[in-house]
Amino acid sequence: MGVAMNPISPITRIDQVRQAILELIFSGTLRPGERLVEARLAAQFGVSQATVNAALQTLHDQAIVSKILNRSTNVCLYTEREINNLFAVRLILEPAAAEAVGRRFSPEARAALMRPVEAMRLAARNGDLPGFCLADYNFHQELYRLTDNPVLIQACQAIAAAPFAFLLCDHPAALPTDYARLAEDHFEVILALEQGPEVAAEITRDRVGAWRIHSERALAERAVHA
Repeated sequence: MGVAMNPISPITRIDQVRQAILELIFSGTLRPGERLVEARLAAQFGVSQATVNAALQTLHDQAIVSKILNRSTNVCLYTEREINNLFAVRLILEPAAAEAVGRRFSPEARAALMRPVEAMRLAARNGDLPGFCLADYNFHQELYRLTDNPVLIQACQAIAAAPFAFLLCDHPAALPTDYARLAEDHFEVILALEQGPEVAAEITRDRVGAWRIHSERALAERAVHA
């Protein structure tokens, strides 16, 4: 008898374009502050401008790009103050999301979160920064989705850029990062979710606080190297 598998939701074309744009940003091909031309991206990906527009709108809602109606769309470039604002809110919202997931954690939820963690581990071993960041992004998106709380999901989406603030301050190489350790930090969040809502919130708050310090140091290093 075969092992029953959970169905995998098909990724939409808009989601594919969104992830492709994220890879360009995480790889440094698209730099913080750089303008994104929809017609050029549509030709590059072989899709309509409407599809690109929808993907960019999602990334705008997540504060990864800044989309000004009838003007331009640019990759976000964060200042120290803006990073502090992001993390001040993230320290409230993400532990709340973890607490919500911890209350209803299941084997299916664990499997859904383990997929991006395994992708992070693989990317860390291969030195694949864009792949790591994309897996990290998918982990947080899945965590938010698992809350099953539309209001909390929407609120968390608004600070989705926070884990990547060190990249969006335009000096990603300034501060070495142990990506293998970072992947295990995410795994420890899964272990905390299994222990219940209180532990899940506590561990998540601790990890977010540590990453805030790392991002602030990266921004300080950028100032030194400018």
